[in-house]
Amino acid sequence: MMIRRIPPVIPPRIFLGAALVGLAFASYSVALTLSDVVRVILLFYLAPAWSKIIEWAFFGQPWRHSATLTLGASLLGAFFVLGGKLSLSAIGLGDVIAITSGISWSIGAALVFSGGKAEASTVTLVTTTGAMVFSVLFGWSFGEALPSLALDPATVQSLALGLIYLTPILFITLWSAQRLPPALLSFLFTLEIVAGVSSGAWLLDETFGAMQVIGCTLIVGAAVVEAVAALRPQAKIA
Repeated sequence: MMIRRIPPVIPPRIFLGAALVGLAFASYSVALTLSDVVRVILLFYLAPAWSKIIEWAFFGQPWRHSATLTLGASLLGAFFVLGGKLSLSAIGLGDVIAITSGISWSIGAALVFSGGKAEASTVTLVTTTGAMVFSVLFGWSFGEALPSLALDPATVQSLALGLIYLTPILFITLWSAQRLPPALLSFLFTLEIVAGVSSGAWLLDETFGAMQVIGCTLIVGAAVVEAVAALRPQAKIA
């Protein structure tokens, strides 16, 4: 931003949305340390359901049959991911934080999409700053000490990961969030489920049985239905 001389100007609505996206990324990362990777990823990806409700309730989008199908499939998929249990005792802190992450993302993406114009780099700056602040608050609430500023290997790896990997992904995500409806964007994100499920089972030996397969299939299927429904009008125009 300094090189391109971009002023850090951002509408209040987008600022709030970007901060909530920062909360979503921070809580998502924290949830991964408290629960199974597969559970966290699939519970986060209830976000398309929340986004669909937001578009209907606040953006005046019509509620179509496909919306009922995708919402039902997402919720039923989460039910299977949790082992087919509705007992609150089966839901841990990591699961609650993962669901909170999805809700934060849905609201934040909706605000970024509807908040007006702002440079994607400015939105990314607010998001990354928000994520850092919320991460520190999470660590403080769990009684963890602040990370050392010394350039030890862990700090260097973290800085490199943030600069080379996470920041470009956040920039692309927020650039897209300004141009795509939140529900469509959230549904497209569910492609991460395939990578998360396979890596969790392969690298971490996490349980992934028939119930989880059914849940994953339902959530990814909901994403496909939503994407097809959203892109169909564009195809007719073309």
